[in-house]
Amino acid sequence: MPDEREVEFIRLFSGHFPPVDDPPPLGKYASPGRYDRLFMGDSLDGFLDSLSCDGGQLAWGLAPRMQSLNDMYAVTGKSKYLAANLKCTRMLLDYRDDRVGRSLWTGKVVPTWGSDRYAERGRSVFAVHTGLIAAAILDFLILARSNPEFNLFPGGEGETILGEVQEALGVHDPQWRDGPGEKEGHYVGMDQEEVCEGRPLPGNRLSAMGWALWSCWRATGSAQHRERALAIGTYIKNRLVPSPDGAFYWTYWLPEERVSGGAARESLTGEDTSHAGLTATLPLILGLDGEVFTNYDLRRLAMTVKHGFGRLGGGILLGRVTGQPDPELIRYIGRPSSWLPLSEIDPDVRATIVDYYLGRKPVPGARELSQLLRYT
Repeated sequence: MPDEREVEFIRLFSGHFPPVDDPPPLGKYASPGRYDRLFMGDSLDGFLDSLSCDGGQLAWGLAPRMQSLNDMYAVTGKSKYLAANLKCTRMLLDYRDDRVGRSLWTGKVVPTWGSDRYAERGRSVFAVHTGLIAAAILDFLILARSNPEFNLFPGGEGETILGEVQEALGVHDPQWRDGPGEKEGHYVGMDQEEVCEGRPLPGNRLSAMGWALWSCWRATGSAQHRERALAIGTYIKNRLVPSPDGAFYWTYWLPEERVSGGAARESLTGEDTSHAGLTATLPLILGLDGEVFTNYDLRRLAMTVKHGFGRLGGGILLGRVTGQPDPELIRYIGRPSSWLPLSEIDPDVRATIVDYYLGRKPVPGARELSQLLRYT
């Protein structure tokens, strides 16, 4: 039975996410036809017209939309999703700082995507933004190459795009640090938020860059990109806290040294569930590719869903990965569909996440709908 704090959280959660009176079957809720009606055609054009090259919209808005198109191609094999993604990719490259002539607070003009948000000192570049954008483009290029009917490469455009993405990732090379442990590596803050200056970036930001580096290795065969992705994965893995309940838990700021023992989830102030979904992305990608994270580790991450933020059941999700009923974080559940790849390891994860969408979110976002189609 839920305790008093949990009862109050459930009441507040239901105010923000009212239960659906007559939840539809999953096949009706998530279908290619519904995706097309909601997110293709005029909807996509209007979305693109509304974007700007400031404020992080490209990373937090357009990159997930592009990943949804990647998912839809993976699900259906239809080239129209590749064509839409090529349009998005061209727009992204046109918005790069060096293309639009936007300088950072330092006076530099760099070949990536700056933002005027977050940093106290002015316009800065953020590894998390570059990582999310680069991963979306690279994953698209990998899929486009796999389809002989999709003619992306006349005049060498595909190789040009690939080179420009590598150039963007290279902007962050001065932030790279090997270690501190064996086979570990990470990025540190530099010329961004003062709180990050010179210290390892939070796990969610490292994961975004690791994702892009892994995709870059898949697209180019670059040994350096592969080694750095694996090093970030190892760095993150060594800082996840094993709990007696079988799960992994972690905080927003990962400890700078590796974790040496376990702890109960109640003893940790866990990362908010939204950012934690991104932190978990690189472990999921590497683990499902048979690198760094074993099936045992992935089962622990599945327990994070079941015993952590999804432990109350009934479509109710908690705002901390550790499952504390914090009323201030009700809206910080983010995109729970990002955890669905774990359903390959533990089918119960699927039910926990799907219950939220069918019972609490009548209209999903583009990436949410595409991931439901791809992993359920």
